[in-house]
Amino acid sequence: MSGGPGFDEQRLKHLELLQSVTARLGNNSFLIKGWCITLSGVLVAVTDHSPGCATIPVALALAVGFWLLDGYYLRQERLFRVLYDRVVSDVDEPPPAFTMDAERYGGTVRWSAVLLSSPMLFCYGVLAAANSLLLVFLG
Repeated sequence: MSGGPGFDEQRLKHLELLQSVTARLGNNSFLIKGWCITLSGVLVAVTDHSPGCATIPVALALAVGFWLLDGYYLRQERLFRVLYDRVVSDVDEPPPAFTMDAERYGGTVRWSAVLLSSPMLFCYGVLAAANSLLLVFLG
């Protein structure tokens, strides 16, 4: 099996491993979004609108917690994509064979850039803002 110039079996296997990790991280991110929206919806639905009701603050905390967790997975996915690109390209100092150390060889991916990216803001920012408005108006 030949993947092109400089792509031996070892390098192709390394790329397959990196692809599988990236796919799993993407799947985890998708599942986290689904759980967050489902649980927040359930908490808002069971709110009894009494002054001491704590479901809206819990829904807000849940949205922020899932936002941070999803940010972790998305950051890891981006690091592994950069590592994948480094393995594919012919850089002067390629990463060691079969390395999975995305923190060391994956470049710099800032948390703030991930957490404040458009998809994250659209999903979690809107959910947190809606929960905050419910907290203000129902609290």
